[in-house]
Amino acid sequence: MLADHQEYDVVVTAVAPVGVAVHADGHDGFIDQTKHPSWWSDTPRAAVGDRMRAVVLDASRTPPRFSALPSDRQTARSLRHAEPLVRLSPSPGGGRTVKWSAVEEALGIALPADYKRLVQMYGGGLFAGVLRLLEPGCPNAMYDLVAQTAEREEILAELREAGEGKPSELHPRSCVGIPAFRPGGKRILRPGAAKRRSTLRSCFGSGQGLAVMRPSAVK
Repeated sequence: MLADHQEYDVVVTAVAPVGVAVHADGHDGFIDQTKHPSWWSDTPRAAVGDRMRAVVLDASRTPPRFSALPSDRQTARSLRHAEPLVRLSPSPGGGRTVKWSAVEEALGIALPADYKRLVQMYGGGLFAGVLRLLEPGCPNAMYDLVAQTAEREEILAELREAGEGKPSELHPRSCVGIPAFRPGGKRILRPGAAKRRSTLRSCFGSGQGLAVMRPSAVK
């Protein structure tokens, strides 16, 4: 049975002015013309027999709606990665609205889509007494991404003036340091050039609580 946000290899079975019919994993589906790359670029229009990777947007419709756009597949992957967390800790709802464009301009970086989604679901706070989630504009300054970034920049500047060595992750001239999520350690945040799903890895040392946005994410 098809499920929302899941990806499948699909085969085009018919072409119509408004989109294409596809077959996926024993089920029929439909890709609207705006959900095929040819609507937005010079990609050739779909033809019967074409094979492509597509994600289910709405499995409840008849036929189910798919998308072959890379951006929709990326969004679906981010949603799938968040599902285990949502099962363990359901979103409390009532989150605050964040003006992400203003935040990114203030920080000088493009924040990952999955981080934004976590903030929208949960807001700033502490998970299980261990993991801090920082939110731009959080009423509690301890969890305010912008305030914590400014504070960490001051601390790191003092460390550099005192002769503390610069972490290797910050050597690329266009890297930008921002606070991470977990106290007691340092995290490296690495969004890809095409806003790929960000990954986190532990990196212990001085300047704890720091994350690094790689050059591809810097505006």
